[in-house]
Amino acid sequence: MVSVDKIRGGLYGLACGDALGATVEFMSKAEIKNSYGMLRDIIGGGWLNLRPGDWTDDTEMTLAVAEGIIGSTIRAVFHTYDRVKDWHKAAEQVHNYHGMTAGNGALMRTLPLAFAYKDTEVLYISCIEVARMTHWDPEAGLTCYLYCLTAQSCFKGLEFLEAYNNALTLLQELNPAGEIGDAAKGLVDKFTKVTSWSEKALKPTGYTVDTLSCALWCVATTTTFEQAVVKAVNLGGDADTVGAVAGGLAGIIYGYEGIPARWIGKFGDWQNKRLENVVEALMRL
Repeated sequence: MVSVDKIRGGLYGLACGDALGATVEFMSKAEIKNSYGMLRDIIGGGWLNLRPGDWTDDTEMTLAVAEGIIGSTIRAVFHTYDRVKDWHKAAEQVHNYHGMTAGNGALMRTLPLAFAYKDTEVLYISCIEVARMTHWDPEAGLTCYLYCLTAQSCFKGLEFLEAYNNALTLLQELNPAGEIGDAAKGLVDKFTKVTSWSEKALKPTGYTVDTLSCALWCVATTTTFEQAVVKAVNLGGDADTVGAVAGGLAGIIYGYEGIPARWIGKFGDWQNKRLENVVEALMRL
């Protein structure tokens, strides 16, 4: 599969997972089943009252990262930045005030880094720094790194489980000092067996570890793009972000051609143009 199909698949896959999941964001799995049976089509609505094909901040921030480099944590950081005029100081102050800023707001936007930085050390630094613009907790940057490592290995042609195990090994070998090192060791333990979990163990919350666990499990337990994303959003909870993260990864694995045409057809001309501009820019890189 040519590289452009994988890049296009990753970005369109993320946007489709976001748009599909937005309908059922904050609903429980039981509420989704009662209302939709199994949600399989992009129909809009949801608590944001979206039009079919509209995406949320997950896709918008992903495109912002790709074009050059917002959730309660991010708004707080923006307000603090207005005062201190330094992104990392703002993120650290918010983290110190709230005690934990390991939400999935960084994870949702990080996929373009997997395409842009081939060197794993540079990728690690980029994931930490992009995450820490808004999410200071080391788990935020490290889950971004694990996600991007897995995506990058899939981009290179590895089968998903091989790619994921390779990513876990690289995370384990990272061995940085201080709080990031402690967090990295803890994450390796948390993620080692996630692909073999039962569905009952999944928690589709806004915690970055929970979101990535759900997305990885959905990709590991399915054999098509549509199956992975449908399974992800029907878990409920933070469905648009779980769908986006799963969709980005599944899109790389199955390519653009693997995404249902009925989903892509929901996007308007301006959305397709925005996505295609980013695909072209990443291909040039």
